Amino acid sequence: MANVMILSPKESGFTREIKLLLPDLEVVSVHSPEQAIAEADGVTTLITLGSEVTPAVLDAMPDLQWIQALSAGTDNILEMPGLRDGVAVTSLSGAHGPQMAELAILMMLALPRNLPRMIDNQASHKWRRRPQPILVGKRLCVLGLGAIAEALVARALPFGLEITGVSDGRSDMAGVTRIYPYAELEQAAAEADFLCILAPLSDRSRGIVNAAVLTALGPAGYLISMGRGPVIDEAALAEALLNEGIAGAGLDVFCVEPLPQDSPFWDLPNVIITPHVGGLSDRYAAQAAPIVAANLTAWATGGIAALTNRVR
Repeated sequence: MANVMILSPKESGFTREIKLLLPDLEVVSVHSPEQAIAEADGVTTLITLGSEVTPAVLDAMPDLQWIQALSAGTDNILEMPGLRDGVAVTSLSGAHGPQMAELAILMMLALPRNLPRMIDNQASHKWRRRPQPILVGKRLCVLGLGAIAEALVARALPFGLEITGVSDGRSDMAGVTRIYPYAELEQAAAEADFLCILAPLSDRSRGIVNAAVLTALGPAGYLISMGRGPVIDEAALAEALLNEGIAGAGLDVFCVEPLPQDSPFWDLPNVIITPHVGGLSDRYAAQAAPIVAANLTAWATGGIAALTNRVR
């Protein structure tokens, strides 16, 4: 398994964790696109956070056969100019469940209780009490029923939530009482207290959370966005939040990142913004290593056809 490169600003952690599982692995570890280009000769396998991949990196690797992303999302790699036909791309699907699920639950707890206002009151030494909503008996609808949704469902059920889902790809999931097709997203939203977006970005999902869906979610509903920013019509969302068309939103991903300083979302009192941290954890390299190591082993024995989590 020679000719393997790990390209990541935090590559030392990934290299260490992967080599614990594959001690005989020969790997070149680099921190930047410039280093990758300098060491590119003969590389057939590139393991990387997609943000470091550039057309120049791809051009410097004529022998490249497979890219293993260190993220669940791969659209930035798939859309990269210079990605040659025949180069396989695999994702890190399955590694992000715990941290994504915990952030979604944090949003569901914090938004109805207006936690930001409580923190402001603490800073101002103000003792202000109000009724505290609980999650028992509320309905969570999840758009996108992959591995992250499975982790979320397992953690949400003990809070007493009823859980529905929206997917065109599966008809059942443990703990989910009903699965709607994409065509019935408005109905699913109308019956939900929380609509959590975990769907990957595709032609089908782009902009699917539009004004009609937000109207269906209604003034008592909360939106939690943790998949890909362009799945949501941000102009429609801003209008719904400004006009109390929905109760609030927890937003981790956006169409443009970092979120521009003039975005209206920054100043809305019914919004909690996190800077695309949903997939991060203090154990990320250790979470990624088993998935990457399994694919490296499969690659060595069965080539491209044996890879899992393949998106291209």
